Amino acid sequence: MRTHTYLLSLFACLMLLATDSVAQPYILRHLGIEDGLSNNYVTNIVQDSQGCIWIATEAGLNRFNGRDFTRHNTHNSNIAGDAVTRLLYDREVDKLWIGTKTGISLLDCKTQEFEHSTPLDSIDMNNNIVSMSLAADSGIWITNHYGKIIHYNRKTKKTTELSEDNIKGLPYQHWTTFDNRKGELYVGHGNMGMSIIDLKSGSLKHYQNEPDNPKSLPGNSVYCICMDHLENIWIGTNQGLALFNPVTEEFQNFKYELGNPTSLLSDHVFEIKEMQDNRLWIATDIGGISILDLRNITFMNPKDLKFQNITNTYDKQGLSSGNIRSLFQDSYGNIWIGNYSSGVDFISHIQPVFHTLPYMVEKGQIIKHKSVWGIHADERQQVWLGSENEIVLFRDGKLQRKINLTPHLSRSYAQVFAIYNHKEDLFLGLFDDGLLKFNLQTNSIERIDLGQDYVDINTLYEDKDGKLWIGTEYGLASYVKGNFRWEKEINDQISNLSVYSVLHDRQGKLWIGSCGAGIFIFNANNQCTAKLMDENGFCSNSINQLYMDSQGGIWAATRNGIGYIKDTKQPELFTQYSYEDGLEDTYIHALQEDKAGNIWFSTDKGISCWKRKRNKFDNYDYRDGIPLGSFIDGSAHAAQDGTLYFGSLNGVCYFNPQDISNDNQAATVEIVECKGISNTIEGRSNETLILSENGMIELPHDQNSFSITFMISDYSQSQIVEYAYMIEELGNTWTSTQGENQVTFRNLSPGKYTFKVKARLRNHDWNDNHIAIMKVHIHPPLWLTWYAKVFYILLVLLGIYIWFRFYKRKLMLENSLELERKKSLNEQELNNERLRFYTNITHELRTPLTLILGPLEDLINDPDLSTYYSKKVQVIHSSAIRLLNLINQILEFRKTETQNRKLTVAKGDLGSLVTEIGLRYKELNRNEKVKFHIQVQPKEAKLYFDADIISTILNNLLSNAIKYTPEGEISLMMHPIVDGENRYMEIVVKDTGYGIDTDALPHIFDRYYQAKGKHQASGTGIGLALVKSLADLHEGILSVESEVGKGTTFTFRLLTENSYPDALHKEEKETIVREEIDKIKEIREDTDIRPMILVVEDNDDIREYITTSFSNDYRILSANNGKEGLEQAQHHIPDIIISDIMMPVMDGIELCKLIKEDIRTSHIPVILLTAKDSIQDKEEGYESGADSYLTKPFSAKLLHSRVHNLLESRKKLALLITNRTKELKPEQSQESMKRSRLDEEFLNRFTAIVEENIDTPQLDMPFMIGKMNMSHSTLYRKIKGLTGISGNEFIRKIRLKNSLRLLMEEGLNISEAAYASGFNDLGYFRACFKEEYGMAPSEYIKQKK
Repeated sequence: MRTHTYLLSLFACLMLLATDSVAQPYILRHLGIEDGLSNNYVTNIVQDSQGCIWIATEAGLNRFNGRDFTRHNTHNSNIAGDAVTRLLYDREVDKLWIGTKTGISLLDCKTQEFEHSTPLDSIDMNNNIVSMSLAADSGIWITNHYGKIIHYNRKTKKTTELSEDNIKGLPYQHWTTFDNRKGELYVGHGNMGMSIIDLKSGSLKHYQNEPDNPKSLPGNSVYCICMDHLENIWIGTNQGLALFNPVTEEFQNFKYELGNPTSLLSDHVFEIKEMQDNRLWIATDIGGISILDLRNITFMNPKDLKFQNITNTYDKQGLSSGNIRSLFQDSYGNIWIGNYSSGVDFISHIQPVFHTLPYMVEKGQIIKHKSVWGIHADERQQVWLGSENEIVLFRDGKLQRKINLTPHLSRSYAQVFAIYNHKEDLFLGLFDDGLLKFNLQTNSIERIDLGQDYVDINTLYEDKDGKLWIGTEYGLASYVKGNFRWEKEINDQISNLSVYSVLHDRQGKLWIGSCGAGIFIFNANNQCTAKLMDENGFCSNSINQLYMDSQGGIWAATRNGIGYIKDTKQPELFTQYSYEDGLEDTYIHALQEDKAGNIWFSTDKGISCWKRKRNKFDNYDYRDGIPLGSFIDGSAHAAQDGTLYFGSLNGVCYFNPQDISNDNQAATVEIVECKGISNTIEGRSNETLILSENGMIELPHDQNSFSITFMISDYSQSQIVEYAYMIEELGNTWTSTQGENQVTFRNLSPGKYTFKVKARLRNHDWNDNHIAIMKVHIHPPLWLTWYAKVFYILLVLLGIYIWFRFYKRKLMLENSLELERKKSLNEQELNNERLRFYTNITHELRTPLTLILGPLEDLINDPDLSTYYSKKVQVIHSSAIRLLNLINQILEFRKTETQNRKLTVAKGDLGSLVTEIGLRYKELNRNEKVKFHIQVQPKEAKLYFDADIISTILNNLLSNAIKYTPEGEISLMMHPIVDGENRYMEIVVKDTGYGIDTDALPHIFDRYYQAKGKHQASGTGIGLALVKSLADLHEGILSVESEVGKGTTFTFRLLTENSYPDALHKEEKETIVREEIDKIKEIREDTDIRPMILVVEDNDDIREYITTSFSNDYRILSANNGKEGLEQAQHHIPDIIISDIMMPVMDGIELCKLIKEDIRTSHIPVILLTAKDSIQDKEEGYESGADSYLTKPFSAKLLHSRVHNLLESRKKLALLITNRTKELKPEQSQESMKRSRLDEEFLNRFTAIVEENIDTPQLDMPFMIGKMNMSHSTLYRKIKGLTGISGNEFIRKIRLKNSLRLLMEEGLNISEAAYASGFNDLGYFRACFKEEYGMAPSEYIKQKK
């Protein structure tokens, strides 16, 4: 067997040969730290069973799922160290062995968790791990850089050490180990050569470099050892590559040869790997990768062996770095290259279909593809490209020649927009520089005279007769047999002369595509027969290219989609394609047809294809190898071999559609991981979730948010793959992930879910045969488990039982409560009826009391009344006052009950009020057996209080004390006290009278309650109830202590610091002006000029009383109700109205509103009389427009005073109005009484009419009556009431004011101003002016100037 192996190896060594042909260059893709890699210094690469790629770097371990990197380092995991040197994947247990410079770690790929211990923890392995490889017995060889070689038996979990202690002569420093599966272990040493250990005998063979022996080991540092499929042993050293012959123990060496491009790239060989195609890849340092094809064997000399080399070229066809440390080929044949400075390079097992011609330009330090406008492929498979100031020729993808056009240009810069080959001539259409003709045989360039300079050539087209059509910015031209001419007959019919495309259809019609006017179609007689533009429904007026396909249809590339005219005989019938039809972009630059009849076109987003058989669009972009950057309008050509060329600003993209296969399927999709997401911290992932034994992920109810990551294991498809997922329980609908390989679910309800995901390649169908499935079970919380629900049911049943038990009791209680409620309602209703009865009675009593008190006051003030009768009248007057107080007490109680009584406070001296009340009662006390004491401390007690309420409370308490104390003492005391943290002012009313029985004491503040006893006096039973309600209203504390036979003590407390923010506040010092009205002497003149008063009162006695009181000084009108009063007011226009509120037919409130809303009567003051004196009643009266409000019973003097004051206020207002009418710029004075809106409108309207007709001599009251639509008397009284003067006087004042304006502001002379203001007599004008302003007009002008 050993002899056979030796002969085979020797034969292979002598017969290796690499062919001279150059293989198609590889296309490389780069991954680095910019993509998420933790570090660009890559040391090793492996793949796990899920297809994930693991990359070891000097700064951590990386897991790549085809799109994202997951990084593991000492900061976020339990890895032994950040500097990872070697990786070994154990497929049997799905674990990853990780060697670092500080030890070994073991990662469970299923859980993504590092194990806390490894089988080698008991061995001192805390130095650099340089090699890990599988042993022939399924064990693992683990090698330190210094010292030990460990063999770990995965079955027995035992370790065996190989060192100089048990292997004699074994060097101490190691780089690599290799088990040849024949009982031998190859060990590469650092600077000590190579050793072969016989594992059975423990013997050792050692090899080193012998400078004088060319067949010895080339270098003493052996970095890698590899055995190919022919069982050749390849050894990489620091001095070259060696092929080892175990039989002869000789080495065939391969080294770098200067100037030989097919030799080894570098002598430092760090990795050797045989790939699936039997090519040997050699990774070198400071060089790149050399590739040796082992499939070709010949009898030629091994020295003629040639390597294919991949070097660092800084483009996608070269390595990103020449420092290669690791090579790996995954399960799909993709090659991963680890660079020790620039990350990872990736070579796909599927070479791209789309390519870019290597037509480059260097700008600064950047090398990029040049922009190409014109493209033409000739019959010899040569491709001509037009660029800036030059054309170039490509053959077989290689640049052959360049022709510089600069010497032949009329200006310094030009772009070759169009190229057309006619026999031996190449026509070149230039941007803004006309047309050139290049002879291919003589290489001469000739300029064709176009008849004008700087012409843009957009397109060139040759018809079947050999006529060359030229589309320009100035119209259509032609070139035939050396003669150029403009097609004037056609150009005259084109609305836009910018011609971008020209062709003939199969009927011979000429089609012209313009830049802004659509498509024009001409017949053989050059007559335009049809137009296609957006006005008649075509997709766009901007045509970039017209193209006729193999079936005779015309395709139009526009800036708003594609137009297709299938039958050129009927051009008005066309089809349009846009976004809705599957286009990714509607700006179509150029069109071409492939040999299968499919239409290819370039857009701003790439290249798309319309599949004729499927009537479907496929879209390709930069992910498929298409250059980034916009394509050029009309820049496309199809070669005879089917290759399509499209020009862009970033080079020429070319491809053969036959190389694009629709049969490719996406690789199997795998679910890589499922991670829980914290619900408390947004976006933060928790631990990886692990499948349970039943293949399901089990989650608690509070971990119902998670993300699922999936991938296809073939990374070469990762950029062109699309995913769709579905959860069966949430709907049988597939949802696209929009290119993402991860989906996140949040806050899912408890239950079982089945997650499915599938994949497809772009422009392909979904692969329903390979669907990845994962089941997730979210357990419900404790309170939603089945046994919890059973408990809830039992609890509900128990609740129903208890509810039925108590329901009967509830019914019984409700019945008894209903009886009590009805009883309480009856009592309440009875109380309300009593209260309403008392209130109505008191209202009725107020009217006769008015008639009693009024005359009594007149008699008391009558000096002619005798002393005897005067005393009698005073007694009657005192009794009437007591009756009034009783009525007021009932009304006050009614207010408190109905909550109409409002607290109105002012800051004042409470002691003075208490003293005054006490003194009044002390004076009224006629019982000599009762001693009255008043003790008020301090003398001045400043606090907020309502004087009316305090007076009412003390009046009731003191009157009761006097009533129930036949002999003894009555004390009224006030003093401050402190109770806890509160300071009070306490008022005490104490007597030594009969006292109150203990049983009656809790009820004395109840309404209508009267204690039973021999000393009980007659009464209403509302006095103390009123006191209690007023005390509560004042936020005070009222209490009582009493003992029968010893007396009673009432205590009332007020907070001294209470400012009552919710109460009404008055001024602190309220002054009451008592108006004394002297007797007015009767003055009678021939004309009665006394003011007129209208009295509206339904009570005959009160009406007569008021009439009698005012008859001496006023003219009196009377009415029985509001309606009659309104008629009287409108007819007579009185100076003031006195009206009761409560009247039949029409009440006083309604009367007041109508008076104030009628422009004829709105100026008349109204005084309302009523027995209602609540705040709401007063507010209602004032809201209706009342000027004053008096409460019955009223004082005759007070009524006289109110009438006099209102009339005086009206006189002052009238004086202000006339004064304001007098001056040009009257001073703003504070009017004592504001005019109403209607009065203001009346005066403004009257003044405006006068000013509009100022020059009319007949402007007088009869003239104004017609304009104002009012009767003479009404208008007269209205003006008289508002201004105090007659209407004609008021008109004259307005005229005089106008004349003054003309004199002072407009500079007219006296006569002009007089006539312009309606004065026909200049002397009359002077007299009036002097009367008004106190001087003649001329004197006035001199004075003002």
